[in-house]
Amino acid sequence: MLGQKCNLSCKYCMQHSLIEIIQPQTSINDDILEFITNQADKQVGKPIDIRFYGGEPLLYFKDIKYIVQKLQNINVDFSIITNGKLLSQDIVDFFNLNTFKSVAISWDGTCSNRTRLYDVFEHKKELIMQINNLCIDRVLSAYNYLEDFVEILLPYQEEYCNLHHQTFSFTEEEIINFGIGNKTLTDFDYQKFTFQVQSVIKNIVNALTKENDKRILKDYMYISLFNIYCHRMQDDLSKCKESYCGNGIITLNLDLEGTLYQCHNNWIKIGTIYDDYNTYIAKAKELDNMAAKNFVDSNCKDCSVLPLCKGGCPLVSSKIRQSTNFCKIRQTLFEPIINFINDALSVHGDFNKLKGKY
Repeated sequence: MLGQKCNLSCKYCMQHSLIEIIQPQTSINDDILEFITNQADKQVGKPIDIRFYGGEPLLYFKDIKYIVQKLQNINVDFSIITNGKLLSQDIVDFFNLNTFKSVAISWDGTCSNRTRLYDVFEHKKELIMQINNLCIDRVLSAYNYLEDFVEILLPYQEEYCNLHHQTFSFTEEEIINFGIGNKTLTDFDYQKFTFQVQSVIKNIVNALTKENDKRILKDYMYISLFNIYCHRMQDDLSKCKESYCGNGIITLNLDLEGTLYQCHNNWIKIGTIYDDYNTYIAKAKELDNMAAKNFVDSNCKDCSVLPLCKGGCPLVSSKIRQSTNFCKIRQTLFEPIINFINDALSVHGDFNKLKGKY
């Protein structure tokens, strides 16, 4: 967690509601490098993912360079999520040279000027296309429906494939209303929403039932989207009784001074790198009570979309859920997808078979 400053003001940003005062920039405490090194030495299996967050992390690029340089040869990977406004040739070269396993660019397609007040592809497309391990991160809103976004991505995917001989990854996030001033962001046309989800499912079926040599790039994009939902459904629901997102528990949110936080979005302090681990984890679990409640004393435990929603973000209070269309958005999106996957599972038996055949 490099700092809270940002050079954009996206209409749906969670941090607008969760951070009241921007903290001053701090210098790097080299003890955090020793702390990370010790954690990496204990890590079994895949490397620790060190992900750089803001605010906007590229405002702190000097700090990123210093940390990467100091942690070069230990059991870690690097990744970042950025709005991309500060991208330069030097920064892109740095990501590629240091083999960042994911460089996620936040982009909402053709509606970006309305949701983010900045369209990074209008200004930085040439640089974005040079990034080796590119990911496009978008937020589903009333300006940005599911199928529309996949179709908007397609020509960029074709261009990227020609350059890199591989596709970029992409993610989908559902908008969260934390008292957003602009209500149009969540004012969905639910008839259109439902139609687009059903159309996506038809495209997935069409892609999965083709022979490999008959598939085109568009098919692989829909298969990638399908795999995203399969992975989310495959996650063990019992984990959600503590924390679905893992923030503060399996994900350590660490600032440059060595303070640990509940979440990179709300900057609530719950310990330091110097604390006893058992004391720290007890505090983290104490604060992460929303996800647990959703499985015990709320409507979530009986909800049909629980296998994908997982109770949602722990920071979304019951009051927000009741006063917004938080649940309706997820039910409209997830219910047809869950029904489709369950129908396919009843025929083919497991998720691995689903990925190649319906």
